[in-house]
Amino acid sequence: MTAGDWDEVKRLAADFRRAQLVSTVQTLSERNCIEIITKLIEINLLDVIFTTDGKEYITPQYLIKEIKDELYVSGGRINLVELSKTLNVDLSHITARIPEVERSSAGCTLIMGQLITKQYQKTIAEEINKKLQSTGQINVGDLTKVYDLPGDYLQDVVENLGKIIVGKQDKTDSRIFYTEAFLERNKCLLRGTLRAFTKPTQVSVILTITQLQSRDFYFAFDSLADDKEVCGSLTARQGGNAMFIPHIYTKQLNEWVENFYAQNGYLEYDALNRLGISEPKSFIRRHFASSGLLELCTCMIGPQLLNQVEATVEETLRTGSCIDVMMLVPSVLSTSDIRAVLNEVMKKIKNTTAHIFCDTVFITDAFLQELAKGFHTSGFLQNKAELAVSTGAYIQAQAEKKLGRNLASGNKEKEENPGKVEKREERRRKAAGGKSGGGTQGRETKTKSVKKKGHGKEQIAESDSDNEAFIKKEPLGKLEIIKVSEVEELLSKTNTDIMDIEGLVAEIAAYLHPILNKEAISLASAAYEKTMISSVGDRRKAHVDLQDKVDLWIMELRLSDRGLKLFNDKDDQAKLSSYVIKTTGLQLINAIFTYATQDINHPSINVSVTKEFTPEMRTKLLSELSSEVREPLTKLNKCLAGNSVDEFLLTVEPALCAVGLLSRKPDKKKEKQFLQTRRELLLTQLVHSDSPATVLLVGLLLIFQVATQNVLNASGKFVSIILPFLKPYLTAEVYQTLMKFQDLVVQLWAVDNNEEIENKLRSELNETMQEIKDICSDFRKPLQ
Repeated sequence: MTAGDWDEVKRLAADFRRAQLVSTVQTLSERNCIEIITKLIEINLLDVIFTTDGKEYITPQYLIKEIKDELYVSGGRINLVELSKTLNVDLSHITARIPEVERSSAGCTLIMGQLITKQYQKTIAEEINKKLQSTGQINVGDLTKVYDLPGDYLQDVVENLGKIIVGKQDKTDSRIFYTEAFLERNKCLLRGTLRAFTKPTQVSVILTITQLQSRDFYFAFDSLADDKEVCGSLTARQGGNAMFIPHIYTKQLNEWVENFYAQNGYLEYDALNRLGISEPKSFIRRHFASSGLLELCTCMIGPQLLNQVEATVEETLRTGSCIDVMMLVPSVLSTSDIRAVLNEVMKKIKNTTAHIFCDTVFITDAFLQELAKGFHTSGFLQNKAELAVSTGAYIQAQAEKKLGRNLASGNKEKEENPGKVEKREERRRKAAGGKSGGGTQGRETKTKSVKKKGHGKEQIAESDSDNEAFIKKEPLGKLEIIKVSEVEELLSKTNTDIMDIEGLVAEIAAYLHPILNKEAISLASAAYEKTMISSVGDRRKAHVDLQDKVDLWIMELRLSDRGLKLFNDKDDQAKLSSYVIKTTGLQLINAIFTYATQDINHPSINVSVTKEFTPEMRTKLLSELSSEVREPLTKLNKCLAGNSVDEFLLTVEPALCAVGLLSRKPDKKKEKQFLQTRRELLLTQLVHSDSPATVLLVGLLLIFQVATQNVLNASGKFVSIILPFLKPYLTAEVYQTLMKFQDLVVQLWAVDNNEEIENKLRSELNETMQEIKDICSDFRKPLQ
């Protein structure tokens, strides 16, 4: 500074001192000062801030300086409300200046009404690190309570790992942090504890022993598992019953199970439950996945035990004897288990000539036939059959059987044609009332003949409802020549140890009873026929019966011929005609030959008992007949090789005349009755059949008869001809369903020793079979 400048300073200082010493001429009051400052603020010439008491003014720059000073004094964190009270400035002015403070001070931020500096963040980070190193683990939630700061803010502070905070973040829970030392301590504690266990232990017990939290336990266990230092496994981790199973226990358990299975060939569920295995079935399936065990109700058995039973069963089949399989299998198997084993063995050896009784006894057909043979050799069946004939029981049963068919036919007609039956009943009542016309005799006689049947033993009500109730209550014509109790009594006397098994005699008797009773009925029939043939009157009845049969066969042939003529393809007609001639026509020819040659005593042919003749037998019998009979029968015999039903019927009439039988003209009423009876027969056969091929054939024959009102006789090989013919009578959906079912039947017959494909096809057929039955039984002729 020059001397002149310094002199200027001194002069100014003297002027200033002189001005201070001069007294004021005019003074301003406090109110005037306030008004002046207010006016200056209004015209934007002055920028100041009032204090809360209104006695002081501060500039915004001064306020910012004061905020920074207070923030520094408070350690880098201060609440804005407290700052407002300290600075005596309204909170709105402080809040308005916070953005400027944040811009001017790097790292300074406002959190939940608190101003926090970067230095404070470092301070709490150092405190958190100290706490983490001392405790080994911290939780952000706990820090939130300590520092009264948001969890997300503290999360950001703590996640600054490797710089200030030394630790790791939990992968499963990002709010938890731990140190390596803490993890290693837990791992060492858990490793030592787990190695001390030799049996399954609840995790809750382990937590009590180690004083670890559940989360720390699972974290340490997973770390040990990753390092392959764990000596066991955990079960049901998600539930409250977590269990630790040591490897040594699992090894010993597996060894015990394997040794037991190797020695005994089976594994019992209860035994595995006692060992602590809660799900024995899944354990066995998993442990013996490739052993081919058979699963039963109480246990699983291995192939070695099955092979033993199979060998015994095959030996039993070879010798034609019986065996109680309960003596071969372990005692833990129940009777239902043994039956399942036998079913599996029989499926394996594909044998259907044996039976299972009492669930455990395997009996061959040969053994059962030997038992049944004893009833013949002892004369028991013959005596019972002759007794049934002599007492009239057999004759009564045959009469009741015929009556039952008539009643059923009448009820069926009433159901299908109620109007016609009502008109008939009305005419009957008028005739019985004695009105003019004299038509009461025939009606009354017919009514009386229906009132009583069964030789006076049963009274049948006149109403159709009573008839139906009677038929349902006790089937007519059912003859029981021998009783089950009689079969049981004779079987119990058999010198066979196996008969000592409880309930076996009763089951065998129930099985043999219908067979023996049927044989007894056959013997009774033979005895009855023998008795009938010995009398002239009975021979006349046989002639009438034969005439009725002949009429039915001829009627069937005529109806079949009408149906065959509906086929446009001549080759198909010829094939079907040939089949009809060789079935129905052959029955008619055999009956005619039997009747024509009944008086011939041929040395090699017993005509009285022969029902079917071979071509050689017919040739021999023709040579011994008179020329009047031989010529028409020879022509008829030659027609068997033809394929025209018309020609066959033309040769039948002279043959019948030659042997003394009649060839009646077609009767529309009888034809209608025949069609109705045959339809009911086909329906019954359709309902009770379980064979897919039979269901398809019978169903198509039934549809053909309903659609054409004619008869068709055919075998299964003609299904491919019949089904396309019926296409115009069927809807597209029904036709496709039948075609699909036919294809499945053909595929089933073509299967060659492939059990899997065969079972699949049978399953598909069984699923569709009921639908096929419903289609065929509910089919009605479409309106033209």
